[in-house]
Amino acid sequence: MEQQTEKVKKQNSFGSILNQWTSFLMLMPAIASLLIVSIYPTVKTIWMSFFDKSILKKEEPFIGLANYIESFSKAGTWQTIFNTLFFAIVSLVLGVSLAMLIATKLIKPYPLRGFFRAMFLIPWVTPPLVASIVWRFIFSENFSPINSILLKLHLIKVPVNFLGSTATFLGVSEPLIVLTIINVWSIFPFLMVMFIAGLQTVPQEIYEAARMDGAGKMATFWKITVPCIRPVITSSIVLELIWQFNNFNISYMVTNGGPLGLTKTMAVEVYQAAFTNYRYGYASALSIIMMLIALIPSIFYIRSSLKPEN
Repeated sequence: MEQQTEKVKKQNSFGSILNQWTSFLMLMPAIASLLIVSIYPTVKTIWMSFFDKSILKKEEPFIGLANYIESFSKAGTWQTIFNTLFFAIVSLVLGVSLAMLIATKLIKPYPLRGFFRAMFLIPWVTPPLVASIVWRFIFSENFSPINSILLKLHLIKVPVNFLGSTATFLGVSEPLIVLTIINVWSIFPFLMVMFIAGLQTVPQEIYEAARMDGAGKMATFWKITVPCIRPVITSSIVLELIWQFNNFNISYMVTNGGPLGLTKTMAVEVYQAAFTNYRYGYASALSIIMMLIALIPSIFYIRSSLKPEN
């Protein structure tokens, strides 16, 4: 009896230990993946930013904050930061407006609604390389269909160099404005899908009550639609803002950051510093600056989400 009692105690103790550690063991693959894919590269990048690390040099001397000081002392860095912020913020504002307009139309029942929803998803599923080649052709100086139409209408006398002009409008280069328009085309489908999903959760009884009270379309939109889907709008905007701040494809594939760096974003600057000039330490410093700027909207979003709702 005593032996059986001891066996039962051992089994119970083993079972309790297993229950305590089961959740941790289940999380081990995710923790290991996070360490390998995210945390280690981030720590390594921070470490490299304090060294003069280059593939062209054998020695890697410690230089402290010299890479950061060099990046902020260059006028081109401030131009790149401005380009990135303009590209991200303006694209987001126009993309959200366009996506909300289309979402409010596509939420209503009418024939071929599914077809139009699928058509508006084409920019989202188009590979960036394919889209960049097409847009480079559309806005090219010699083969642009836009220039052909403008010339036939006698609105211009010579073809416009949309992607190579150095002219500015209110301090913003014309090629950067063109890239922003292209980016709006590419990002609005994701926002549209998110807004449609949010609009489908709004009870129709609220709209019927608002119509009975005499509320107009604008009042209904701002007083009912926006508050009901505010969590969807907020999370979509924060995610898209971070993604667009780190956007690499359009600036690099369409203009390669030119002309004269007027369309260069920080992601392109990091790439060129690392893989064109082989200055890994300087590129790491630029990456950390990018990360710190991208953390700002994330911090505000986390703080606002943790506040109790009124």
